[in-house]
Amino acid sequence: MKHKPILLKKLSGKNLGKGREVIGLIGTHHGVGVTHTALMLAFYMGEELGKKTALIECNRHQDMSLCRDVYEWGREEGNSFTFHLITCYPEVGSNHIAQLFGEDYDCFILDFGTDLNTNKEEFLRCGIKIVVGGRSEWDRPKLLQFVKASETMRGSDAWLYFIPQANDKIILKVRREVERNVFSVPVNQEPTLPSRITNRFFGELFRY
Repeated sequence: MKHKPILLKKLSGKNLGKGREVIGLIGTHHGVGVTHTALMLAFYMGEELGKKTALIECNRHQDMSLCRDVYEWGREEGNSFTFHLITCYPEVGSNHIAQLFGEDYDCFILDFGTDLNTNKEEFLRCGIKIVVGGRSEWDRPKLLQFVKASETMRGSDAWLYFIPQANDKIILKVRREVERNVFSVPVNQEPTLPSRITNRFFGELFRY
């Protein structure tokens, strides 16, 4: 049985922000939760803030196609599927990303998977850049390796690092090691239903 994405509350549909936002997410390695975090952020933008949001899968992991199968979407057309103000585009090639930017969206969220080298230019063009890493001790070397590999890229010291479900001790330790902006993403088992804690986290982080 498909699960229908749940509304947190009814919205007027009015765009509460100003300008267009482009947010890119990339993982230090596979399995850290990039797509899960991207879905959480998309539903926060669309359902909580009332922004018309495009969630674009810029990789070949096919995770978004699995999301299409699990949930009951309001509308499906061609290679996209929509729930209220959120439209998902699975497996989008770099040549198609520019076309989507011409569409009437308030917010673009780009899921780059784990391949920074292939997606470097597109990732660097994003206004907000988020790196997702794992919270376990054995994930730490991969995070440190990612930071070292990207430290010569312009503005990399301002990128946001997300570690899902990490406690304060882990966050403080990682902040000292990488000297970057590191945050723990709150636990949220259902990414299509932003919790009050999740809304507060994104709201404080992005100042909404």
